Amino acid sequence: MTYSVHLIKLFIRRDDHLFKLNEAEKLKNVWNLLFFLLALTLLTFVWTAWLGLGTDAISANMTELTRTDYELRKAWFLIGRAAYGLLFFLFLLFISSFFYWLFNHVSYKKLIIVQMNVLLVMLLERITWVPLMVYAGIDWYVSPLSFGVAASYFTSLEWVIYFFGSISLFQLFIIWYQVKCLSRLSRTKTGWIWTGVIFWHLLLWAGTSALAYYDLYLLYLIR
Repeated sequence: MTYSVHLIKLFIRRDDHLFKLNEAEKLKNVWNLLFFLLALTLLTFVWTAWLGLGTDAISANMTELTRTDYELRKAWFLIGRAAYGLLFFLFLLFISSFFYWLFNHVSYKKLIIVQMNVLLVMLLERITWVPLMVYAGIDWYVSPLSFGVAASYFTSLEWVIYFFGSISLFQLFIIWYQVKCLSRLSRTKTGWIWTGVIFWHLLLWAGTSALAYYDLYLLYLIR
């Protein structure tokens, strides 16, 4: 059986298309979607950087820089965000899929297809940060769609706020979606799937909070 991958239909008609994906012996349209998602990821990261998201470290000492130096740093920042977008794309599709492949008897290629939809949701989440940051001056980690706001009421520790700020409604939907997909594609017990998915996301949230906490230090190290 040959299955032509349709990402949107995997959202709106999930059970039907997961059945077809599970039964498929050959997959079509995978490479086209990979290149499309790569371009979409790079455009999203470069666009948000162009709008000034995440440029606090550069703007902090803007008065000490000449116009040329400032524009040069902005250019390097855009290049850096594009490189980060590429790493984000590779990690989310291939490393995360590899982790799930380790404890589920599922084709690695089919796991990548599931992760393609996860990537779409995460890009959508980043886009929602734009109006919040540009028009309301709200950083991503205190988005009303995340738990960072609640954490800020109980602690002033930045890394804790970053950690809970990484946990959003989008992330909870992703966990639910991954569990549903893995439950249909794998014979692994649902309890183990929940454990593996939540454990992996805890690692990702911890990594995100660490990057957010140490971003200034990393910036100064590579200058």
